Amino acid sequence: MTAPVLAVAVGVAAALAAARTGRPWAYGLAKVVASLGFIAVAVAAGATGAGWSRWALAALVLSGVGDAVLAVRSRGGFVAGLAAFLVAHAVYAVAFLMRGADAWPLVVAALALALAAPLGWRALAAHVPRALRRAVLAYLVVVSAVVATGLAVRVTHGAPGLALGAVLVVGSDLAVARERFGRPGFVNKVVGLPAYYLGQLLIAASLGGG
Repeated sequence: MTAPVLAVAVGVAAALAAARTGRPWAYGLAKVVASLGFIAVAVAAGATGAGWSRWALAALVLSGVGDAVLAVRSRGGFVAGLAAFLVAHAVYAVAFLMRGADAWPLVVAALALALAAPLGWRALAAHVPRALRRAVLAYLVVVSAVVATGLAVRVTHGAPGLALGAVLVVGSDLAVARERFGRPGFVNKVVGLPAYYLGQLLIAASLGGG
């Protein structure tokens, strides 16, 4: 898996350099390279085998599409990217449920996220345009489900990489939200891009199990 992991690292570094120097096309291309890298890691790990991991592989591919679309600097690009990631996260949640989780960690994690999500929405709501509020709220619900199911799988199967990956991927969305609705700046990409791609790599490397 050395070459795909290197592709992710080089892609992230190139994306940060392109963002810093204001080269949107180079930024988008670098993100595509990094996304192809984590997809290749998933395939090498055996994601085409077990049913749940095939679903997770589909989520990785959808995430790659979202990466490419979000590189387009327009409201349409943002909405399309948001939709791609919304579906990707929903597929992740289904995949993790298919992996299997004991009831009690799933319930505990779901309750904790149900309490935390309204706080996140309260912080965002004032900055989100009215036309996007339903979409962002739906996104918040779905990413909460991803974290809850990922943590439940961790407790049930001892899959630390998968759970940490889910947390990092969802956590990186905070940087995207801050960039779009709060305080734009290069720091959002410095924090968000490495967290996101490391998270996807951890999930990808965890696939292929029964």
